[in-house]
Amino acid sequence: MYSIPDLQTFVAVARYGGITSAAGQLGISAATTSHRITKLEQALTVTLFHRNSRTFRLTDEGQLFLERVDVILEDLQQAEFDVGSGTAKLRGHLRVTMSPWILSRFIMPVLGEFRTENPDLTIEFLAVDRFVPLVEERQDCAIRVGRLADSSLVAQKLCDNDRIICASPSLFGAFGEPDTVEDLRDFPWVCLPWQTRFDVNDAKGRKRQYSVARSIAVSNSDMLTVGAVEGLGLVIKSRMAVREELEAGTLAEVLPGCLHAPEAPIWFVFAAESRTGRKTKAFHEVAKSAFGR
Repeated sequence: MYSIPDLQTFVAVARYGGITSAAGQLGISAATTSHRITKLEQALTVTLFHRNSRTFRLTDEGQLFLERVDVILEDLQQAEFDVGSGTAKLRGHLRVTMSPWILSRFIMPVLGEFRTENPDLTIEFLAVDRFVPLVEERQDCAIRVGRLADSSLVAQKLCDNDRIICASPSLFGAFGEPDTVEDLRDFPWVCLPWQTRFDVNDAKGRKRQYSVARSIAVSNSDMLTVGAVEGLGLVIKSRMAVREELEAGTLAEVLPGCLHAPEAPIWFVFAAESRTGRKTKAFHEVAKSAFGR
């Protein structure tokens, strides 16, 4: 029969991709690590890893077992903590998704202290600008921007935010400054793939859908900012994402108030039935600290 240390060793080998790396993280010998994996596979009568000379890669059965074991170990840690016999430090693995600009500008700068306090917790960031369904892509929580659709997810607002059109002053030197929304058609645009249509307020305050021909398309919001600063075109950005550039004068807002319904609050989101309890709650505090600075 296998033991809790055997399960913890299995998780470490899966996370770090090999016997030697996992042994170093666990503070045990490579021989002991290998023995525990072999014993676990024999007890389960399945192969958990595809092995080659350098790495261990999970089999389909191993991936399924990892997902279940993660929950079991988390519940065990929570039970120990609840009765006062466990450590306050977090362990296990946390998966978080957010836009690249949120990760680079807000989360990474405040992550050091959290990692120092919880060295046994590993964090996996999925930094993308597309919508990521938490359950389907096995994410524990997310930081999202904008209006949220009704769902079973729990959402807690981190801060207010709005979207703006902005550009480098160097772009104005080449094309002049737009006076009306119609003038925006004369400018080059740097866009995310889905940003070629958006709603604006016309001169009489009426809502109109506006289409632009993108000069450059990028798939990453950080690169969108770089393109704007380099004077490559107008961009639509969250104000929070370019706050530093606006303050420094490397970007300037264009036609303030022309976007219709620009409100885009920033939210911390997780599943109501989340089994990651303390880890999700602790990372929520990190997010609140990041946006409260």
